Amino acid sequence: MVIHCPQCKFTAKVADPSRLTPDRPPVCPRCQTIIPLPGQENDTRVSQPRTETNQSFDGVAWEERSSWLDLAAFWRTSLAILFQPSAVFSALNYNAGIRSALIYALVYGSLGQIIGRYWFTVAGIYYGILDADALENSLRFVGTVFFTPILLVFYLLCVASLIHLLLWLFGAASRSLLATFQVIAYVSGATSLLSFIPFLGNLLAPIWILVLYCVGLAMAHQTTRTRVLFALLLPLILMGILVAGAVLLAIAVGILDFLGAVRGYI
Repeated sequence: MVIHCPQCKFTAKVADPSRLTPDRPPVCPRCQTIIPLPGQENDTRVSQPRTETNQSFDGVAWEERSSWLDLAAFWRTSLAILFQPSAVFSALNYNAGIRSALIYALVYGSLGQIIGRYWFTVAGIYYGILDADALENSLRFVGTVFFTPILLVFYLLCVASLIHLLLWLFGAASRSLLATFQVIAYVSGATSLLSFIPFLGNLLAPIWILVLYCVGLAMAHQTTRTRVLFALLLPLILMGILVAGAVLLAIAVGILDFLGAVRGYI
């Protein structure tokens, strides 16, 4: 028997349907929605999410924005992504293209990058960490403001392509690259709020981003968060293996050189 989640469209095959009863219906592993059994599709009691988070979620506000400067829609969407990522990425329209996600990341993600750079520049000037004088550092900051949107678009394209390739290698990419890009772009825009926290925000951002990537990509591609996590960590794992191999090789060469030198004295 095949079950379909009415909330996030997750699909799975049940090996033993006899274990499922109206009193013990299946629960979606992605969004925790109670999945109706065949013949119960019209029963609203079993088609509602079990969690209060999903019940109170009204949809992605940014997809209903009045303009790209709709700060209220940005604020509601960002808070939802940061604290209700499962609900957001299960409700996101992945067939709408990347325009909304790109504008969201380009405008507000760039703003976050610029603010983060601003705190660094202010601290560098105040504590004398930066080598240049205040005027030169200020001009560098202006250059950062100009080039940040361009670099951000390039970054989003590269990261989304790499992550989608890793997901594909793990058999976890059920949707196209556009869905992966939407998740990466929305996470980038939402986590820009952390840049308003001087210095501490930059420390929290990488961990928070990794968590949001795991949740968002799992929802977008209808896969497990564990598989997504392994796909995201694969480059770090391979790098660790290469570094460990290089260290072991250097140790082995050192030992052989030492034994060769000892043998020469014997």
